[in-house]
Amino acid sequence: MSLLAKKGIKLTEHSIPSRMTENDRRSFEVSPLLNEGRVSMTPSEEEEVDILAAAPAICSRKKKGPQWQNCRATFCCCTSKKARIILCLLVILLPILSFTLFCSIYFSAASLPTDTIPLDQVSSLQQTTTAPRLLTFNMFMRPPGIKNNKDDFKNERLEYIVQNILPHYDIITVQEAFAYANRRIDTLLSAAFAQGFYYHVASARHYPWHLAGDGGLLILSRFPIKKSNRIEFSRGVHSDWLSFKGALHALIELNPTQHIHVYTTHTQASYDNGGAINFDDTKVRLSQFAAVHQFISDTAKNDTHPILLMGDLNVDAATHDDVIEQPSRHNSLAYTMMMDVLTGKGTRLDLIDNKTSSETVYASDWKLNDLTDIAYKTYGYHPITFGDYKKLDNGSLVPAETTLTSHNQLMTVQSIDRLLWSSNNNTHISIGNLTVEPFFTSNETNQPFTQISDHYGLSALLYL
Repeated sequence: MSLLAKKGIKLTEHSIPSRMTENDRRSFEVSPLLNEGRVSMTPSEEEEVDILAAAPAICSRKKKGPQWQNCRATFCCCTSKKARIILCLLVILLPILSFTLFCSIYFSAASLPTDTIPLDQVSSLQQTTTAPRLLTFNMFMRPPGIKNNKDDFKNERLEYIVQNILPHYDIITVQEAFAYANRRIDTLLSAAFAQGFYYHVASARHYPWHLAGDGGLLILSRFPIKKSNRIEFSRGVHSDWLSFKGALHALIELNPTQHIHVYTTHTQASYDNGGAINFDDTKVRLSQFAAVHQFISDTAKNDTHPILLMGDLNVDAATHDDVIEQPSRHNSLAYTMMMDVLTGKGTRLDLIDNKTSSETVYASDWKLNDLTDIAYKTYGYHPITFGDYKKLDNGSLVPAETTLTSHNQLMTVQSIDRLLWSSNNNTHISIGNLTVEPFFTSNETNQPFTQISDHYGLSALLYL
């Protein structure tokens, strides 16, 4: 018996629309009367009426049980299969499109006001500078969340570099300046621009769907860059697979009659403890050196501008014995193989794995026979640029730096950062005054780090 019948209220047949389900009919009967106050209800009846008076559900034409009786009201806007498909697509595509738009903006390079370069200032620099100041260093500015120890103080080190390092140089090549998922490198570029570095070349930006970050390379110059190029290597091995490593080139105009080719690269790292080499790392790295040689050939072989290759080449040039205080005056096998490939001579892989072929690989018809390691030429040995030590007053040796350097690389006394020079048959420009730059922070600065990177830098002067 219906609720209205219990209350003694009767509706005529013509008052009720045809083609109603039982639930719709009961809802139709009750709602108007409630609104007019013609029916009084007990609490239990009110609960029943609340259920009966709900808007009719139409989401399914098939009876699916009591839990489906009122679903038509909830999904009344999806009365067709086509509408439901569109709704599902929107639910899926909107987050994807939003994420893509966010990444396209956040991961892209910030623009610099290149239309406001004071050309008269640049011209004055070219006319008055006779010894441009060079610097290369691995700034150890990796993507967010990647660190060796508790904290690597990225923001603090970046501010220190901007204030205390940039002002002293004219051409700087940087490695591990990773722009992926952060704005630090954009901050660096903006600050450098404000200091007169109006020209730069950087690794291409990459996005999350590339499954790897950028190569982290950067060339900054106060002098005009007349031409620039960049390459990306095939993906590396181990953690290097997550970075599109490569090389950059800038043809820099020192003055209207003198130019120089500047290159920087950061090659496959060695992931064995202490920088020990293994076949997989070395094979990848040699292929990258071959790509760099070809890159130089493609961009510099048809002129006589000097060639300068600077960077963290991840090859320890030093030979090690039990006395780490003794400088290494001999070349390691890995270093010899690297130089043979970079000059175009080529090398043999069986030198590091006798199971491989003894044929010469990575040889080139174009040679850089005068490619010179300026650090070795200056010091007569391979200076330490990574994993250094210091001697205490009592004669004990301890790591020179522990805040940034990985624990398994402490006191490994490696020489892995290079400044390589080829005159390229040019007699008007020379290089000298090479200096290893530890970049220790002074005690007065009260910084939480003792040097700006886990690497030392290399500086030099060009003589015009």
